[in-house]
Amino acid sequence: MLLRAQTKTREDVFGDCLYEIDEVGLPAPETDRRKAGEMDGVRCIMLGGSGPAARKGFTVVDSVAHIERDIATGIVEIIPAAKRAGIVAYYDDKKLDGTPRKVTGTGVMEM
Repeated sequence: MLLRAQTKTREDVFGDCLYEIDEVGLPAPETDRRKAGEMDGVRCIMLGGSGPAARKGFTVVDSVAHIERDIATGIVEIIPAAKRAGIVAYYDDKKLDGTPRKVTGTGVMEM
């Protein structure tokens, strides 16, 4: 499953990010809930993003409850399977303004 998240950080350093859910049923990320034995952690791997700090492969662990809350508030949206290829290609190949990214010999992409 793919999730697109809007960052709400100072200076929008990640922009809109595309995450793929990698694993579910992990210990809860919040310390108090983890100590209580909650197992609703979700590991998500970033596939790309529009901000200067967005990095393919960046991994975050969140909880199902937190993701559901963010979906309800509109910060996160579920990307339908039918749109997967197009949206992954968009974040892979283009900057936010639609121009192609320049890839250096080191594999670092110009954001």
